[in-house]
Amino acid sequence: MTDAGPEALLELREVMQRLRAECPWKREQTHRSLVRYLVEELHETVDAIESGTPDDLCEELGDLLLQVYFHAAIAEESGAFTVDDVAAGIVAKMVRRNPHVFGEGGGPQVPHSTAAEVNELWESVKATEKQRSSITDGIASTLPALLYADKVLDRLGRAGRTPKHPATIPVLLFVPSPFLGPATWRPVAWWLSGAGHDVEVVDLGAGPRSPASVSDAVVRAADGRPVVLVPHSNAGLFVPHLLTLLDVRATVYVDAALAGTGSETPLAPAGLLSSLSARVADDGLLPVWTRWWDPDTVTGLFPDAATRAGVEAEQVRLPLRYLCEQVPSPSGWTATPSAYLAFGDTYADELERAVAWGWPTATMTGGHLHVVCDPAAVGAAIAQQVEALLGVGADGDSGAIVGERILQAVAQARAVGADPEQELRDAVRRLLARAR
Repeated sequence: MTDAGPEALLELREVMQRLRAECPWKREQTHRSLVRYLVEELHETVDAIESGTPDDLCEELGDLLLQVYFHAAIAEESGAFTVDDVAAGIVAKMVRRNPHVFGEGGGPQVPHSTAAEVNELWESVKATEKQRSSITDGIASTLPALLYADKVLDRLGRAGRTPKHPATIPVLLFVPSPFLGPATWRPVAWWLSGAGHDVEVVDLGAGPRSPASVSDAVVRAADGRPVVLVPHSNAGLFVPHLLTLLDVRATVYVDAALAGTGSETPLAPAGLLSSLSARVADDGLLPVWTRWWDPDTVTGLFPDAATRAGVEAEQVRLPLRYLCEQVPSPSGWTATPSAYLAFGDTYADELERAVAWGWPTATMTGGHLHVVCDPAAVGAAIAQQVEALLGVGADGDSGAIVGERILQAVAQARAVGADPEQELRDAVRRLLARAR
């Protein structure tokens, strides 16, 4: 550390004025031409703070200070302002915006004991000074994207305009048929996850099932997040009731049953109940779902024996009375943004109803378990339906989803008082350390 005093700043001013007068390169510079150097010196200063020595930081702060004097020298030549005006302006601002230290208007100090209270005081004084006309007024559009997002979210919050779920992309929540299990959806979920979607497959468990237990499992899997429900087969009947329990942004029915328009919907039509009643075993339970149908038909539903074994291992035997129960069907459920993806004509009546309601629809050639036969094609079709309903993930590249997820991460950082820019830099450093 040197013994330089205020005279060093005077000398810097004189040096800068002489350079402007005698150096051809420096004489040609303008405020605009110096922007790149100002940005460069700023980032070098940040780098010195994060990974340099005190000497490095001292040097970089000097380079940054030089930029201030350079711009002030240019302005002084035109009579716009001087470096003294710059210093006087920031001194006045600090006194004005820190009444807890300097008092307010020459009066006593305004007591504020915590950093959060001081920050609120600063913002209050600033808001009075600036009289912003919009949320983005005064926020530099050239800020790095994460910092820009952080500033906008802060402004929205202060204006009381923060969305209920700021910057959240709904989770695609796959609900398998209660007669099967999550294995039917895992390949599709894997594909969609690779395409940038947040996905969750509901596991209904291996124990006895009831309409209440199925709904409870879906609610647990949602975990309070906004969701796009993707029910398959019999799970479609639960959607109207789930709409009252979850934050459902949309539903994509996949070869699924649709609830009725009454207050309740039976879990099985009378014809199916009649045919299954003869199959009840001595223990009072029905056989597993793949034993309900002709063996050749069931074999054709699977691409190979291994896939079939994985799906069958998760099947649960249920009592016939389960199919005799009903699930609530609150009115108005068809108004929720919905789409229908059919496999063949198994659910032709449901597809016809979806068309009549004006839902986006699509049909793929395949059996009822096409989800395990061609998961990539099914995943792409679901992504297209989600795009049609919510307008995210356009062009199939999931770019909008990635952007929304980053924005959500910024909101989460704000919630815990973290700097998203800093946290990202630290994460990159950890990544490089692991890669060595």
